[in-house]
Amino acid sequence: MKFRGAIFDMDGTLLDSMHVWNQIDVDFLAARGIRVPADYKQTVNKMRSYDIAVYTISRFHLKEKPEDLVQEWIDMAIDAYSHTLPLKEGAYEYVSALHDRGVKLAVATSSDKELVYPALERTGILPMLDCVVLANEVKADKGSPDIYLRAADQLHVTPRECVVYEDIIEGIRGAGAGGFTTVAVYEPAGGHEQEKQKEADRYIRSFRELMDDPVFGV
Repeated sequence: MKFRGAIFDMDGTLLDSMHVWNQIDVDFLAARGIRVPADYKQTVNKMRSYDIAVYTISRFHLKEKPEDLVQEWIDMAIDAYSHTLPLKEGAYEYVSALHDRGVKLAVATSSDKELVYPALERTGILPMLDCVVLANEVKADKGSPDIYLRAADQLHVTPRECVVYEDIIEGIRGAGAGGFTTVAVYEPAGGHEQEKQKEADRYIRSFRELMDDPVFGV
């Protein structure tokens, strides 16, 4: 691999977890007598959890506090992240190979700390990482390059020396705007697959496709 750094999103990129959040949306809103609108998931995909809570309260006229919604969602997800959610196909092998080659590795995620660390530790990814950057550490969502720039800074690499792996179109665009090379990861729950193929530098359905890739391979 010709790059010195690699920054991975977690949900939908490394971790096969998007179905859990879809079910949480269904269960959470159903408990309040609301069906999930068709555009809801794609609207909140790029947001931080607190911002999602604010948006949800406003859209559905809920008389609740954002922090209470966030905690309810976390409580619903902790068990799955801590015990059952698998990695995407080939993710462990690919990350491990990059680590063995001396590539500096980061995770940049919109998920909350209570979910991120148990999942990364359980799957064996955490010991290979040089840093983890959470979205609440920056003041912008993934449509902005800020989270990726922060991760690159902590890895001590420039954007041009670094690849960002993402499953959402906003992340691909945000990283691209920051000067990063981008790899789009197939994730049907996120949508925008055609746009991702067009806008990313590389598009994959499995990390196994990258093992012998002339640019991104190991």
